[in-house]
Amino acid sequence: MHLPGLWEFPGGKCAPGEAPRAALERELREELGVEVLEATRILSIPHDYPGRRVELAVFRVDRWQGQPRPQEAQPLRWVEPGELAGLPFPAASRAIVDAARLPAFYLISPEPASAAEVVYEVRRVAQRLARGDIRLLQIRAPGLEQTAFLDYAHQLMVAAASNRAEVLVNAPDAWREQLPPAGCHLPERRLRALASRPPCAGWLAASVHDPEGLARALALPVDFVVAGPVERTRTHPDAQPIGVAGLAALCARSSCPVFALGGLNPADLDRVRAVGAQGIAGIRGLLD
Repeated sequence: MHLPGLWEFPGGKCAPGEAPRAALERELREELGVEVLEATRILSIPHDYPGRRVELAVFRVDRWQGQPRPQEAQPLRWVEPGELAGLPFPAASRAIVDAARLPAFYLISPEPASAAEVVYEVRRVAQRLARGDIRLLQIRAPGLEQTAFLDYAHQLMVAAASNRAEVLVNAPDAWREQLPPAGCHLPERRLRALASRPPCAGWLAASVHDPEGLARALALPVDFVVAGPVERTRTHPDAQPIGVAGLAALCARSSCPVFALGGLNPADLDRVRAVGAQGIAGIRGLLD
C-alpha cells in the first residue's frame, strides 16, 4: 500500500486510454455512489515520490446527484475547510488542501491618496469585510511612505481580525518585520529577485502575468498566484489584458490556485471559475 494512514480526496487512477474527466465520473460513482453533473479542472499537479511519479488532475465538482456514501467500506469524513490543514495528507495533495481552504474573493486594499486619507480607506475596507463574503485581504499601498504605510497596515489588520479575514502584506521586508505576523504577497519584480521561498507567517502569494512568471512562482513554491490583468483596469491602464483565454492557459499550467485580477467583479466569478480559476482578486471591483 502506498502512503498508508493518510487522508485523501475522492479519486483514483485513469484506466488506459481514459480521459481524466471520465475517470472522475467513474471513480466518484464507484467510491461515493454519486453522479457528477458539473465539474471543472482546476489544478494539474506533478509530484515525485520515492520510486514513483504522479500527475494529479484536480477537479472542483460543483453539482452532483446522489448522497455521498462510502461504497468500498472506506472511512469517510466531512470537515470544514479550516480543519483540512491539520489533517495528514500526501505531499502531492497540499495544493488541493489550499484550494479547498482559500475563498473565492481576494480583496486588495485601495491606496490612500495621502496619509490623511488612511482613516477613510480603512473605514471603506472594514465596511466591506463586515459583509462577510471576503475572508482574504492583501494590504498594499506603494505610494505611501513607510510611517504612513505601517499605520495603514496596522489599522487594516485590526479590521481584518475583527471580521475573521486573513491578511497578506505586499511591502518591503523591512516594513513587514515591523508588523504582526501575516502572509506575504510578492509583486512580480520581487518574485524575479528570489531564488527560494522566503520566510512567511501565513499564505505566500505572487502576482504573475505570463507563463514565465507562473513557472517562477511555482518553483519557489508559492501557495497561490494572482494572474492578469484579465480585462483593462484603471489601476494599470497601459497593461495589455490577457483575456479569459490567457487566464485559462495559465490555469491549465498551474499546480497552485489562481485568482483572476483586472476589471472583474463578483458577477464575473462563474466566468473565471469555468476556466479553472480559484476566484477573483481586485480593488474597486470587490470594494465597491
